[in-house]
Amino acid sequence: MTAKPVFKNIALLGVGLIGGSIGEAICARSLAEEVVGIDREAKNLRAAKRRSAIMRGTRDLARGVAEADLVIICTPVETIVELVGKVADATGPHCLITDVGSTKARIVAEIERNKAAAARFVGSHPLAGSERKGPGNADKNLLESQSVILTPTKKTDPATLRRLKRFWTSLGARTVTMRPAEHDRCIAAVSHLPHLVAAALTASTPDRELAQAASGWLDTTRIAAGDAEMWANILIDNRSHILKSASRFGKLVASMCRALEAGDRAALCKILQDAQEKRNSARSSDT
Repeated sequence: MTAKPVFKNIALLGVGLIGGSIGEAICARSLAEEVVGIDREAKNLRAAKRRSAIMRGTRDLARGVAEADLVIICTPVETIVELVGKVADATGPHCLITDVGSTKARIVAEIERNKAAAARFVGSHPLAGSERKGPGNADKNLLESQSVILTPTKKTDPATLRRLKRFWTSLGARTVTMRPAEHDRCIAAVSHLPHLVAAALTASTPDRELAQAASGWLDTTRIAAGDAEMWANILIDNRSHILKSASRFGKLVASMCRALEAGDRAALCKILQDAQEKRNSARSSDT
């Protein structure tokens, strides 16, 4: 069943994997009268149009957002603050602005210094994605049954927050509300540190052994195939929380190494069993 549209005209600023997937989901469910894609790359706009992720595309930000009542900024975290300001300048007070960035505390704090933007911005973070990129890898079902974290502040209008929740729910997602700093602490543990660890594991594997890498290595290191520049910016932006998570991780790895050195099977088994139970608990909560 198609949900009732929450917004009439939606603009997607950036039509890569996430922006393209959101656009495909909106168009497939007839959740807007118009979906405009805005991107610096004409090839991305053409690909998004071919996949029915947008109805029209433009490289001109002001033109693309002129009629929008919702603008979703789907660009790297280092560009979000500047783009929110530009969108706020180019749209009226009726237009809600959100993003899909995986860091929030710095972004929200900087946006709230701009009164015109702060009144209309609510941060969003869909917990879905892929190591692949570009509109050619978009998936209209990417958000189905996935969580989207919303990060309102004391300045957020409750009615605006309710509308944004309804929008994400209409795409099949579940919504969770967190403070920006709480979001960054949580995501450091469940997303950013795993990427750091996957990258370290991949980089530390000797080249001569890669020919024998099977499903265990490939599954564990999959996310290390993500865009290096994008991830470097994310990790630096959330480094205080990631370093705390990395410290906990390092202490546990050291404990496992001490157990191995001592041949302490019981200690090693206890850590492995705790990990097994935690992994199974996370899997069951997702079903």
